[in-house]
Amino acid sequence: MVKKLKLLFPASTLVYATGSLVILSILSRILGLVRDRLLTSTIPLSELDSYFSAFRIPDFLYNILILGTLSSAFIPLFSKLINRKDKSEEAQALINDVLLIIGLLMGLLSFSMIVFAPYLVKIVAISYDNEKFINTVNLTRIMAISPLIFSISSILSSVLNAYKKFIIVAFGPLLYNIGIIIGIVYLYPIWGIAGLGYGVILGAILHLLIQIPSILKLNIRLQISTNIHIKNLKRLWKLYWPRLLVIDTAMISLFIGTIIASTRENAVTYFTLAFNLNTLPLGIIALSFATAIFPFLTEAYAKKDEKAFRDYVIGGIAKNLLILIPVMMLMLNFRAQLVRIVYGGGDFPWEATRITYDTFTILALSIPFQGLIPLFSRALFARHDTKTPTIVGIISMILNIFLALILSHYWGVQGVAAAFSITIIATCLIYGAIIFKTINHGSIIRTMRYGIQIGIWSLGMVAIAYGLKHLIGNIWGTDTTLALILQVLGSSIPALAIYAFITWKLGLTKVLLRKKE
Repeated sequence: MVKKLKLLFPASTLVYATGSLVILSILSRILGLVRDRLLTSTIPLSELDSYFSAFRIPDFLYNILILGTLSSAFIPLFSKLINRKDKSEEAQALINDVLLIIGLLMGLLSFSMIVFAPYLVKIVAISYDNEKFINTVNLTRIMAISPLIFSISSILSSVLNAYKKFIIVAFGPLLYNIGIIIGIVYLYPIWGIAGLGYGVILGAILHLLIQIPSILKLNIRLQISTNIHIKNLKRLWKLYWPRLLVIDTAMISLFIGTIIASTRENAVTYFTLAFNLNTLPLGIIALSFATAIFPFLTEAYAKKDEKAFRDYVIGGIAKNLLILIPVMMLMLNFRAQLVRIVYGGGDFPWEATRITYDTFTILALSIPFQGLIPLFSRALFARHDTKTPTIVGIISMILNIFLALILSHYWGVQGVAAAFSITIIATCLIYGAIIFKTINHGSIIRTMRYGIQIGIWSLGMVAIAYGLKHLIGNIWGTDTTLALILQVLGSSIPALAIYAFITWKLGLTKVLLRKKE
């Protein structure tokens, strides 16, 4: 029998959950950097193009159909069932019904990708031919099974998140990266480029297996039953289908970027690597917080506690801006060093480093806005509002495609990056205006002033980091990876410490929570 969820969510619980997720996310992102460093230092650029291009369609379909889509619908309904008397059996049935239906649908989709891989590759990699085309097709067929595995894993993750079991879920990405690293180090020398695909599948399997013991401890029975409970599936579908129209801006940008970049030599690799580096602080900070806060928002709305709901949202905005604005400025200050540290080893040439550096610079300009969007969208989904994110998502998608087609014509891959950043900023502002009206919390102008205030203190911090960067560079040089790491750490840590002390003394973490005087 499915366990019932306790209705006590003190602030310390959210802080603990977020902190734990951040730590595990940092470890996962460090492994991700190690993974990318191994890729760029071990795999030829032409094969990297095939590898990243093969990712696009399976990854895109999974992200659109399952990740963030199914969970946004599943968690509110599942939480409601496990918090009501005599509904635990319905909750159990919902899990099994969704596992059966999603398993069948994603299994069919994976099989279709295997069969039609040559035609799909022609969509996402327009100019590939000969060995490069064959490699991309073979990798797509191998990776086609990953959406099925991740879909099952995502359902289990949603169940665990509903029970506030965030920690075990956060171990999944760690194991996923370990699987890919095994593929690079051990399987690639044996099977060539196919070994990279097998590493992805190994990582996906580990991502799934790590969650099963915790699921079983909750007395949840994973079984196949033909006795489908239509009532709750209809409720789930009502929450789910509008989310399908909300195409994730990051995913659509990456998809479009891959298509456009495939017409230029090795450009797919440059764009993907820049995109991965751009998402580093987002995965650690913004997504960790949004993941942790979503069940709390859902519960607050279910209990009609508007004050708690508003405090969660406003507090989330403050924390994201307080961290992501200085992080963005530091990443821009150290952008050349970061690209060289992560990607500038082995056979990765200087020209590749330069293009990746330029693309990353443009993407990084929108980091604070990228960080707020997951919080805003989850706040609306927690209120069972699927219409608003649908409309905003469609506007965002159209704007992104329009800008990417125009700017890429004049600016290549960097134009796609510019289209992404402009779209993200516009989308965030639209969401912000809607959210502030929804939660009845003053004016968005006050939040913008708060962001500007944080920006001013962040500029002071960056000025310190900039001076230290040149001082340390003159002492230790910048010719080796170790020297670059020392330059970044030796400059950013003191600057961040000063920033943290000043913002703490000024009480900036609580400014937005105060009532307007």
